[in-house]
Amino acid sequence: MYKKLIFTSELSNDEKVQEILPLLVQKNYETEFKTLNEDFSLNEPASTLVIGTNTDESILCKNLNISFGLATWQCQSFRHIKADYYFRQPYDILNLLTSIEAPYKNMKWLTTAMEMQFIAQAGLAYTKDRFDHERFTRLSEMAAEIMAQYTDLPKEKVQNLFCNETGYQTPKIDTRSVIFQDDKILLVKEIDGRWSMPGGWVDVNQSICDNIIKEAREEAGLDVVPTRLVAIHDRNRHNTPLYAYGIAKVFMLCEVIGGHFSPNIETSESAYFSLDNLPRLSVGKNTEEQIQLCFAAYKDKNWIPVID
Repeated sequence: MYKKLIFTSELSNDEKVQEILPLLVQKNYETEFKTLNEDFSLNEPASTLVIGTNTDESILCKNLNISFGLATWQCQSFRHIKADYYFRQPYDILNLLTSIEAPYKNMKWLTTAMEMQFIAQAGLAYTKDRFDHERFTRLSEMAAEIMAQYTDLPKEKVQNLFCNETGYQTPKIDTRSVIFQDDKILLVKEIDGRWSMPGGWVDVNQSICDNIIKEAREEAGLDVVPTRLVAIHDRNRHNTPLYAYGIAKVFMLCEVIGGHFSPNIETSESAYFSLDNLPRLSVGKNTEEQIQLCFAAYKDKNWIPVID
């Protein structure tokens, strides 16, 4: 993807841009501030992202085949400014760079099976023809067979996990309760020894906020009130391993109003951690980058949610 970021000179005094620079350097991105003019050129335009604030910069980058991201928080209006990316705040830039580019690129078998199951599931939901019903049923079976072959899971288990839904296929929702105390974030220790923010699947009879409250109580023993949205992430662009269905991960800041931790069937311990002293994480549920995002939102009372 990109190796170098050029911020236009108008952004050099932006406090929030300055805040993300150390994080970009930490991840080995080259950064600089530059005034764009007619003499501007690059040796490696394909690996550079320019972040600017106006139409002239956008046009110049387009003529030079350089990717351009618009810092919309610095624009009074951006209705007629063309850009490859529209960033609502600086952490959107970090979010783009830390996401998994083309997550299914080398997994053609997985994308084929996913598309087959999507077509089969929609077909079974809407067809009125019994012969088509048989064909879509067989297509779903074939998708399960492909998944079973490449994952070494029994076909029956794959069908239960991958082919058990009816109706039009939509992403699942996972929530994470973001809880701070004394500038440290709460994590719970799972049975496998790894740590995560309290959270889990949204049940069919729960709203997102209801689920945030439920998971915090079940996994951390705490009564909380959700207060602010941190981010909504496409899981397969930020977390591994890849899943064969879409998942939207919702992170919400919460205030604790009571409760205390007790060991349970899901978690054995809870503790608060600073950003520079994180334990072994359950990266399928939360990565270090996602926890960094939560710290940034916690410190910024005017936080704009990051949404993929």
